[in-house]
Amino acid sequence: MDTTQLLLTIVLTVTTVLMVVIGLQLIFVLREIRKTIKKIGVFVDEIEEVESKKEVPNQKKQQLQKKHLALHSILDKIKFLSPSLSMKSKKFFVKERK
Repeated sequence: MDTTQLLLTIVLTVTTVLMVVIGLQLIFVLREIRKTIKKIGVFVDEIEEVESKKEVPNQKKQQLQKKHLALHSILDKIKFLSPSLSMKSKKFFVKERK
């Protein structure tokens, strides 16, 4: 085997291993994002349920307002960091009214 073939084989093997590792990390990140989006959906449903009721204790209302503000600040940061998502017409985390 020539040194060129050996070098190419080593480079190809290292590149393949790195791509597999990066792919696995990407899968794990996407799973975490999906879990987070599901949690946010549950939280939004909880807020809507509480807001639909007339009488809500002040302490719980304040706690929900803090969560609501934190959620919006996180979503604004995500929107700022990914401008391509903010350009689309689809609104995430908002129920469509028919």
